[in-house]
Amino acid sequence: MEHAARRPLLAVATLTTAGALALTPVIVTPSELSAPRQISSHVAIQLTDAWSDLASATVSNLGHLGKLFVGTDASYPLPSPTIPLAPILTQLVLNDLIYFAQAFTGDAGNIPLEIATHLSQAATVVQEVFTAASAIVPQQLTAPFLAVQAAIEFVTSSTDKLAALLQAPAVFLNFALNSDVGLLGQYGPIAVSLIFRNLMTQAIYTPLPTIVLPFKKAAAAASAPAATPAAPKPAGPSGTASSARSPQTSPSSSSRKAAAKSDKKSSTAGKARSNRG
Repeated sequence: MEHAARRPLLAVATLTTAGALALTPVIVTPSELSAPRQISSHVAIQLTDAWSDLASATVSNLGHLGKLFVGTDASYPLPSPTIPLAPILTQLVLNDLIYFAQAFTGDAGNIPLEIATHLSQAATVVQEVFTAASAIVPQQLTAPFLAVQAAIEFVTSSTDKLAALLQAPAVFLNFALNSDVGLLGQYGPIAVSLIFRNLMTQAIYTPLPTIVLPFKKAAAAASAPAATPAAPKPAGPSGTASSARSPQTSPSSSSRKAAAKSDKKSSTAGKARSNRG
């Protein structure tokens, strides 16, 4: 979480530095532009170079904007998974699902801390981007006027006025579109909007939790070998005292012995009476 929190702050710091650099006035001198030196067969080649510079710079900046849009730019990436058309809304929906999963898995105690961290990081991004934009936006607003000035200076300083007039639109468009603060530039209005969007998405990003579904737990429990119950051990002899005990006689055997004794007494008494008589 700490590493994820540092990444948007570093990106905002880079944007702030770019805003400070953007305050430096942009001065375009005629010597910096490829002005034609003579009217000859080289005019077609020079015109091709002027417009090809515009085309190549435009394609390069469009590729940079495309990376920012889909979130593959190394400096300002988007978290994964996401939907590039609406990454902030996508992340908010994912956060709700993640919070529900955390509550379901017993990690509900982490939710308040994660929400507080997201709010703090989002506030930091807004503050830093606002500071950088206050330096960049004035340069963006003056870019078209500077482009007109550059085109005029290019024509007036050129010795070949006809060729310069044909190339002046390319000079204007290249400056207005592809300068650092131009419409398609790396710190132009489109790029800054996409950078802010990506930084805000990173600020509220929550990693996806690892969820073990209930049926997977049941399957794991079923595949585990069942523990066999231990067989009860036979009770050992309790000692010599128990072995020395006499076995108890049953009630039936004691009654038979009592009846035999009474028969013996009655037969003895009969014999005594017969002897007396």
